Amino acid sequence: MKRVYLDCLLALALLLGWPRAALSQADLQLQVSSYEISVGETLEVQLDAMSDSDEAPTHPDLVVPNGFEVQGPSVGTRQQVSISGFRMQRQVGISASWALTATRAGVYSIGPGSVEIGGRRERAQAVQIRVLPEGQRAQRPQRRSRRGGRAPFDPFDPLGNDDPFNDLFDRLRGGGSPGFERLPEAAPDLLPEHSLDPVAFLDARVDTRHALVGQQVTLTIYAHGAQGLFQEAAGSHEPSHPDFLAQGLVEDPSHQPVYQYTRDGQRWIAVKVREFALFPLRAGQLEIGPLEFGFLGRRYAARTAEGLRRSSRPITIDVTEPPTEGKPPGYAGDVGEFRMNATVEPRHISAGGSVAITARVQGNGRLPGALKLPEQAGVEWLAPTLRDDPSVVGTTVGGSRTFNYVVRLTRAGQIELGKLSLSFYNPRARRYQVLPVDLGPVTVDPEPAGAAAPAAAAPPRGPQLSELVKFRKQLGERPSVSHWMDRSGFWWSLGVAPAGVLCLAGLGAASRRLRRRWAQREQSQAVHAQRALSEARQALARGELGLVLSGAERALYLAIEWATGLRARALLRSELEARLAGAGLNPALAAESAEVLRQCGELRLAGGSLDKSAAAALLGRAESLAKRLLKQPPRNAPAAARGHEADEARA
Repeated sequence: MKRVYLDCLLALALLLGWPRAALSQADLQLQVSSYEISVGETLEVQLDAMSDSDEAPTHPDLVVPNGFEVQGPSVGTRQQVSISGFRMQRQVGISASWALTATRAGVYSIGPGSVEIGGRRERAQAVQIRVLPEGQRAQRPQRRSRRGGRAPFDPFDPLGNDDPFNDLFDRLRGGGSPGFERLPEAAPDLLPEHSLDPVAFLDARVDTRHALVGQQVTLTIYAHGAQGLFQEAAGSHEPSHPDFLAQGLVEDPSHQPVYQYTRDGQRWIAVKVREFALFPLRAGQLEIGPLEFGFLGRRYAARTAEGLRRSSRPITIDVTEPPTEGKPPGYAGDVGEFRMNATVEPRHISAGGSVAITARVQGNGRLPGALKLPEQAGVEWLAPTLRDDPSVVGTTVGGSRTFNYVVRLTRAGQIELGKLSLSFYNPRARRYQVLPVDLGPVTVDPEPAGAAAPAAAAPPRGPQLSELVKFRKQLGERPSVSHWMDRSGFWWSLGVAPAGVLCLAGLGAASRRLRRRWAQREQSQAVHAQRALSEARQALARGELGLVLSGAERALYLAIEWATGLRARALLRSELEARLAGAGLNPALAAESAEVLRQCGELRLAGGSLDKSAAAALLGRAESLAKRLLKQPPRNAPAAARGHEADEARA
């Protein structure tokens, strides 16, 4: 009797204590009323979330792609108590439902659905459905599985059947499976010429094998499998492209449409797994490396994390420079289709003031990094700030880039700012184009008058007669008077005046030479290069990494012009190293200078994926190179002096 009593107490302790000791877990299931509907029909989506803690799930959410009108959610609470052996489990939860009305045909991923439990977000697996064109009916309504949350394209049950132990392999490989026909038919241009492997393979293709430097090349890679649907295994190795700038066009391969086709009586599945926009950086035979991909599924390699490994074939692109015929002056290697507009504010300022010029370039292709400025005396253009708004239309990369200039005007009068221009090569039209934008006039008033000039001083009063002549008040012997002209120092002083004139003339000439040298120094590339490096270091301290890159690049261009006399900004990156070496620069120094300029240009045009440490390292390299270049004897000092004297004459 005593033993029975102790067993009852133990059972009661287990019933009361075990649920509190168990870890809090959540069970989420996402269900759809059908896996195939037509345009205009309504799809019911239900998310069930149960938690074994006292805190019920809250804030249900569902990710719905474009192509559906959404109503809901409608939320209800649920409770469930179950006893198994000596364990009692109590669950609380919610059931949220949405009504989705299809507006466009296609294959879509509904979800994932999510709820908030204990301050964290739990998610249920997404469900993929197919929407038929309006007027077409689904072959048969889908049945919900006993668990209610199986996705129609689950690689382990791609047909959504209740019994996962059916012979999927035979049904997918055969020709009579009605479920396989629910997948859309692959387009003819998607199919490879022949199967590269009897089980699975990767098919990599580009939209062109011949491109220009800077022209977009689109790389698309499809995964083909003959053993039913599959997932991507972990550990894939992306294709290498060291001579290209790349931008990914496929954000999530799991949300790509799944296609089916038949080849030699064999059923195949095709899914787009990668797509990149590549921009060549140099001319030559440039190689795109292979993608190493793992096929994961019941009939591929379900028991290994790496999956069934396959690699795509490498691709070689023939890249050439744009043609030399018709190349406009100042062409910087931009390729694409662009348009440009600009605004100037204000149009009326005082001398020494500034105006803001905003130029916006829009179009397709890699956005230009610089515009050609209408430089003139009395107009000082500061380095621009850039703002990018990239976009992707289909597979074409483009968008807009805004250049914000601050222009200081130091000369009074009606000043015509000139034309801001952009030169680029249009691959579709196969010709160069120049976009000039007339900035128009700006009225510049003279500087405001300073304080009133002091009143004219009274004319000096001459000596009076009484001060020059001393009258005798009584008779007597005339006193002896020594005149200042009788002194010997007077005669020595006669030679001091000419010597003083000569000294003053010499000092005036020396002062003029000093001012001229100082003006030449102010106009020299060396001083401007030092200033650019100083501004870049200040921008690095403030965390403005874009200004760090532009300052380092400007300093290198000025130092190169000081050492070689070449206007390196007008040269193509591909010919910069050879031109520097031809100008007498050390080949190693020329190669390093071209490499640093290339890195600055790539990072500034790519948009922003640069941390402070990398910017500091790149600025250090640029500063070291600039110092070495500035130690070279100047090649263009006389030209700079003549340019300065011409500017003074025009002013």
